[in-house]
Amino acid sequence: MGNAKNAGKTTVLNALVGAFSDVCVGVTSIGLDGEELDAVTYLPKPRIRLTPGTLAATAESCLTTAEAGYRIVGRTGIMTGLGEIVILEITRAGILLIGGPSTVSATERIVGMLRERGAERVFLDGAFARGSHAAAGDAMIYVAGAHLSASMTAVVQATRFALKKFSLPGVPAVLETLSKETEIGWVDTENGFHPLGAVSAVGSADAVLDKIPPEAAWIYLPKALGPTFAKRFVERRDEHQVGIVVNDPFSIVMPDDVLRHLLLTGRDIRVLHPMKVLFVAINPFSPAGHRFDGIRFSEAIRSVTALPVIDVMEE
Repeated sequence: MGNAKNAGKTTVLNALVGAFSDVCVGVTSIGLDGEELDAVTYLPKPRIRLTPGTLAATAESCLTTAEAGYRIVGRTGIMTGLGEIVILEITRAGILLIGGPSTVSATERIVGMLRERGAERVFLDGAFARGSHAAAGDAMIYVAGAHLSASMTAVVQATRFALKKFSLPGVPAVLETLSKETEIGWVDTENGFHPLGAVSAVGSADAVLDKIPPEAAWIYLPKALGPTFAKRFVERRDEHQVGIVVNDPFSIVMPDDVLRHLLLTGRDIRVLHPMKVLFVAINPFSPAGHRFDGIRFSEAIRSVTALPVIDVMEE
């Protein structure tokens, strides 16, 4: 998962594939990865390079540009705008364009199929606009790239709050049953759930908060926790003492300044499906032309997280 388009995710993927050359690796993608130019910015991109024995799942029409040798070892029945997703075994080292599915459930199925075919490690190349698909994995690597901003301070602060969000703790075991609920509701101190008759808080932040009684311990939002609800939650914090439960970190969608104010309330924010962040990979180069000093950038990122920080181009 990267902090922006062209953050350096594919460079990290290539490094990981190389680092696990002694085991069977599976590779697939969220969206389209491995093309020479970014489809939105038209900036040059590193391409996905695979070695013999690697398994890959990609849309069938992507095979027309393959430089890697391959054989099709399975069909998934999962259709995309680029054709059916097929499972390949790479037979000759080279470049492969990888196009993945458009839903989390399909991504989970493909990851499972790669594992069934013998992949000991499956790498899912993330798409910036489809962060929620990362929930299909067991863990994530966060890529902090200079392309987000020409200001190192801005990139570091964005990384700080992104990591806070992705590191939110899971709910207590007694609240795991909330995953079955489809409506907004509140949880009392005895862990009883009380639905409020609404699925989304969009456009109804005050209406939802008006219904939260003093005895409420948690409020559960089955859909997104957006900026408007977060702002009203903060502004009305003296009226309640509730914590917030959401599905996963990707359900929290708001600018950094709003997230910062929400976190500063000190309220407990939990997720039903927590993410495990393994490390932060930094990319001090932007394809737009600017660059950061690698050592200073690494030190600055280390100052805002206890996670390992790696520059894959150097290490």
